[in-house]
Amino acid sequence: MESEGQQEVSAPAAMMGLITGYWVSQAVGVVALLGVADELAAGPRDSDDLARAVGADPQALYRVLRLLASLGLFTQAPPGSFALTPLGDTLRSDSPGSVRNFAITETAAGHWLPWGRLHESVRTGQPMAREALGMDLFEWYSKNPDEAGYFSAAMGNLSALAASELVRVYDFSGVRTVADVGGAHGVLLAAVLQANPAARGILFDLPHVIATAGDAIASAGLSERCELMSGDFFEAVPEGADLHLLKQIVHDWNDERATRLLQNCHRALAPAGTLLLVEMVIPSDNRPSPAQAMDLNMLVLLGGQERTEEHFERLLRAAGFRLERIIPTHSPFSVIEATRV
Repeated sequence: MESEGQQEVSAPAAMMGLITGYWVSQAVGVVALLGVADELAAGPRDSDDLARAVGADPQALYRVLRLLASLGLFTQAPPGSFALTPLGDTLRSDSPGSVRNFAITETAAGHWLPWGRLHESVRTGQPMAREALGMDLFEWYSKNPDEAGYFSAAMGNLSALAASELVRVYDFSGVRTVADVGGAHGVLLAAVLQANPAARGILFDLPHVIATAGDAIASAGLSERCELMSGDFFEAVPEGADLHLLKQIVHDWNDERATRLLQNCHRALAPAGTLLLVEMVIPSDNRPSPAQAMDLNMLVLLGGQERTEEHFERLLRAAGFRLERIIPTHSPFSVIEATRV
């Protein structure tokens, strides 16, 4: 029997909810960009007062907040006062596990416009960033520094989700030098270096990323132990490390380009060195996980993909590595350990 006050959702109504999901994601992106959650950190506020604080139209902001309150991001008390819930608290800039920058990135032009052409990706098998943006995604970020800053910080959000789990499940005590390849602002690398005070680090990424990474490394107290290097990992990867760490890098690329990147890691790594990939892994039984949706994100943006365990094993073998194990974590990511052979 249906409980009092509830009724079964029909299939058309459920499908309508799926179809209009992008309305919700854009509403979340708006309040993230405006910094609404930061303004609510001290307690409930009137929506008109919030609108003045964030520079928004009062009625328009109220309507956005009303929608998100109905979905559990805020609580609403008449007349028009809103407060944070634990879910909404994740949009604060300084909350543990903040995903504010991820919300902004996923609803900004660099991601949003290519997703509008997903149908073309499905027809052709090709990414749509160039068609939607006029250039490849990372070139777009090099020309749009504000959005690039949110993207780099969003990668930091995801790294923060993975960092504590990585050092919990993997023993770094024997590592001398770790290179974080495509490491953005070094959130993951900082966790590794703090877990092993004897180790040194190399943070490697594109020039426009490394140009903004120094403050993050300094604030972590690691400037003396971490070298910042920039370049193109399809050309070469810095030498001198006995462990390479790549978080959500391989998934950006198809098998051909991913193999080239991993071969560069193979050439640069010390003999018998270790490769750690922090990636989502598609369950072999296709049970629900974030990986299947991220797989489509990679298709439409970059032509990359998420992979199953069997796919990772083939990819690593083609680049000269032996898959040792896949370690699940309490985050959406797994740690994929491979050895240079």
